[in-house]
Amino acid sequence: MDRLGKLLISVSTAALIAMLYSCGGGGGSQVADGGIGGTGVSMGRVTGFGSIFVNGIEFETNNASFTVNDVNGTQSDIAIGMVVRINGSSDQTTATGSAESVEYDSLIEGLIQSNNITLDSTLTIMDQVITIDADTVYENPFDATLLADLPINSEVEVSGFTDGNGTILATRIEVDSLAWAGNELEVSGVVSAISGNQFHIGSLTIDASGALPIPPEGSFVEVEGNSFSGTTFIADSIRIEGNSNSVVADDGKEVEIEGQITAALDASDHFTLNGQVVDASSTPLSGATSQLTVGRVAEVEGVMNGTILLAEEIELQATASERGEIGGILGIGNVNTSAGTVTLLGQTIHVDNSTIMESDRENESTFTLSQLISSDFLEAKVYRDSNGMFVASKLELDLPPNNHDATVEGIPEFVNGSTIRIFGVTVDISSVEDYSFDTQPVEVKGNFVNGVLIADNIKKDD
Repeated sequence: MDRLGKLLISVSTAALIAMLYSCGGGGGSQVADGGIGGTGVSMGRVTGFGSIFVNGIEFETNNASFTVNDVNGTQSDIAIGMVVRINGSSDQTTATGSAESVEYDSLIEGLIQSNNITLDSTLTIMDQVITIDADTVYENPFDATLLADLPINSEVEVSGFTDGNGTILATRIEVDSLAWAGNELEVSGVVSAISGNQFHIGSLTIDASGALPIPPEGSFVEVEGNSFSGTTFIADSIRIEGNSNSVVADDGKEVEIEGQITAALDASDHFTLNGQVVDASSTPLSGATSQLTVGRVAEVEGVMNGTILLAEEIELQATASERGEIGGILGIGNVNTSAGTVTLLGQTIHVDNSTIMESDRENESTFTLSQLISSDFLEAKVYRDSNGMFVASKLELDLPPNNHDATVEGIPEFVNGSTIRIFGVTVDISSVEDYSFDTQPVEVKGNFVNGVLIADNIKKDD
């Protein structure tokens, strides 16, 4: 897999057709019309299975080859949240496609050095700063240890968006071991600060004495090893996967790509999406320097013009302040598979081809709308689209909590005495004493009775 196969993580097609196997990576307001089809490159997180769902398209994979962490694999090796590169064809009108090849490669297989999930939603792994968001998929096949409680020296595999320089937005984190046993580790990124036989990837110092020569600065590499000298990682092998001028596809190729903005929009209407330069001049976001900012997640469709991706369509993911959560017992008659909606706490939530469907139940990783039953407990990560409708960026299926049957998170949009409203849900706070509200998001837990969430616990959502 080339550099951009690891850097340019997720692709979207903008055809948000409600389907039974709906899944995908978040979304915001649609800001430009357009769209592409035919043969090209799609890069994004896996959001569901029938064949395989990536960026709103169901790709048929009967004749596709699979490469998983540099070895031949099968579709059974792929999991929700893994980021893949698909070469093949797609049709936006039908939201279907045919994959010729599917490639997956993790960004890090490494050790947790610090866990600050509860403080600022970050982990430090191999001196790379890993950020999680509401759509990050977490899997621990060993026990019930939560992501926020993973101990130092746990070994994890990370997929996500990276700038190659030490910062990653994780789309999936999977625990390989709760205590490293000395097996091979891996870190990927851009070579920098070469000095003698050492260089850096982000803040990680790597000793290449046993794996010379060191590739030129700016090369995107994958480094493997199984030992440290103090905090210095000892490289057993270094493989070049690209350079600072790598692009996602050849000239003239159609591309669908989602990623994190790593260089903001400039005076030439160019910005960088995980290493790929994008020209926004033909979209309504031309000149939108206040929106196309570093760290924002964007989806882009367009055509390669040399090394630059000419955007035909750009969609921005909702910001953290625009997002929230509605969770509760599903109840009878609250799933409409044909319309692609679920109703939770009285709110109709649209499930489209960019909704991640994650099951946290034992022996399940994903689910479909048709599999839901009235007693299921669902948590919907939601935002409002440009029409004011609630859309789920992620649906999580879990066992019902022991002490409550409803939850809502977000910034209160209405406060009046003993009543507040969050994402359309009316909350009775009369049983909660001495609580004041401001513009900070809160998490409310309680029981849903006669159309009202009776709060028994409120905390600020840091």
